[in-house]
Amino acid sequence: MLLLLARLRYLLGAPEAGLGLRFIAFRPARFIAAASGIAMAVLVMFVEWGLMSAILRSQAGLASLIDGDLVLMNSARDSLHEWTRIAPVRISQAAAVPGIAYAAPVFQSGMLLRNPPDLAVHRIVAFGISPEAPPLKFADPAVVRRVLARPDAVLFDKLSRNIYGPVGIGHRIELDGRPFEIAGTARVGPDIVMDGSVVMSDGAWRAREPDAWPVMGVLRVVPKGDLAKIRTHLRAALPDDVSVITVKELWWREVFFTFRAAPIGIIFGVGVAAGALIGGIVCYQILFNEVMDLRRELSTLRAMGFGARFFRRLILEQTYLLTAMGFLAGFAAAFATYRFLAATTGLAMVLDWRSALAVAIPAAMMGHLGGIFALRHLSGFAAADVY
Repeated sequence: MLLLLARLRYLLGAPEAGLGLRFIAFRPARFIAAASGIAMAVLVMFVEWGLMSAILRSQAGLASLIDGDLVLMNSARDSLHEWTRIAPVRISQAAAVPGIAYAAPVFQSGMLLRNPPDLAVHRIVAFGISPEAPPLKFADPAVVRRVLARPDAVLFDKLSRNIYGPVGIGHRIELDGRPFEIAGTARVGPDIVMDGSVVMSDGAWRAREPDAWPVMGVLRVVPKGDLAKIRTHLRAALPDDVSVITVKELWWREVFFTFRAAPIGIIFGVGVAAGALIGGIVCYQILFNEVMDLRRELSTLRAMGFGARFFRRLILEQTYLLTAMGFLAGFAAAFATYRFLAATTGLAMVLDWRSALAVAIPAAMMGHLGGIFALRHLSGFAAADVY
């Protein structure tokens, strides 16, 4: 296909167009080796970027599950993984503010899960929610209502890491020594802090701990309510020990907190930069060898009157072709790698257009710079080099 396009451009009156493709196709083994080297660098960038995005997305995953408009949290709480609690009366006070149609508590804590078949005990994160109007989108609301209507039934996160032994619907487990039956599944997902989750009703939670305080309150405003005005009223009605934020703000706050609190940006940013540097060096080395091997031919073209613009176009055309083919091969390899890492780690590895763009930009830059450096070796060529 590329050869046909090059031939078409030649017939349209641009004989130098497509010449870079001919140079590359003249040595297919070298072309495959060069594209493979660039593909490896692209794969490194994809993996580094994908891991960083997956960690940030997983850490903020709970915010994506909130089924409401506003969230009531302890003002001292910096992260969703800090279970700083709020007084239950704060949720009742928020529910009394005009414009609030619904206010529900969310209980969260770590528990010890014991699986009777293998007697293994592992820590798991437990949630307690209202089954009548679930404040978190763990599963279909009808399933949540049906399962959590039983005080001894729980939903088990089917995305949990495979460390809890054989668990499934109908299995009996123990949570902090109390027996429960897994009567349904939820979709929460692990992150770098928790390996899995279970969901029980708030009634079962209070039966376990009558004086329990929730970690947050989920608020829904009345239909067509002015969210900004209602939020202002909430802040005026509630004391300073709680904060009122929107779900979107909570998601971004969690992302930025994770980015700041852990050296994620530095670690994975260095990985992406290293991949770009490796790819640029590979591209430069291949083009340098190409230029030196074709010294006679390029000197002949210079003697025929072809100028600097022609040679720049020739080298950069080869650069862009190598980079494009390497990127496509790296993208295909990243697709398989993402699936493997998602299955192994449980993190949300997503290969979308944003990831492709985030890697394509440094990949294009590395290829372009490699070609620019290779061009510098053409300046010393002269007609005498023909002989």
